[in-house]
Formats: sequence, C-alpha cells, structure tokens
Amino acid sequence: MKVPGRKSGRSQVAIEKSISTVLLDVQPLLRIEHCRLDLVQFEPATGLLVIRIEGNCPDCAVSPSVFATGIAAHVKQRVVEVTEVRLAS
Repeated sequence: MKVPGRKSGRSQVAIEKSISTVLLDVQPLLRIEHCRLDLVQFEPATGLLVIRIEGNCPDCAVSPSVFATGIAAHVKQRVVEVTEVRLAS
C-alpha cells in the first residue's frame, strides 16, 4: 500500500542508514542488556521494513519483541519512507 506524501527521493542506501541510526537510538531505551535491533530488509517500493530483535532480559521474563509496536512507531515517525514494520521470524 502506497501512502501519498511518504516518498522522499532518497536512495535506498540513505534510507537504510537512517533506519539503522534510529534502531541504534532505540536500543538503549529498551533497557535490556545485550538487546540488539537489526535491519534485515527494507523494500522501498512498499515501505516494508523487516527487523530482528535479539536478546532478552536476564532478570525478567520480558522479551524485547514485546516492544515491537513501540519500536515500529518510533521508526515510522523518524523515517518517513517506512510504512510497515515486521519482525523477522
């Protein structure tokens, strides 16, 4: 699904660099040691971003994937080309 006004004219490399920067910025906000967010795939034509969340909370049963909705919202707000975020299986 294409969303009007979401195209920026930036190259895929520039968009992926922005996404990686946002993921690095979000990582410490999760406050989970050894948590890692990785860009797996970005499709510029559809705006689909696939990310991998690795790690877990050593002191609790919370998985970082619980925070997927918040991570997705943060990325979509800061990188206008991203319209959908999915977790890698």
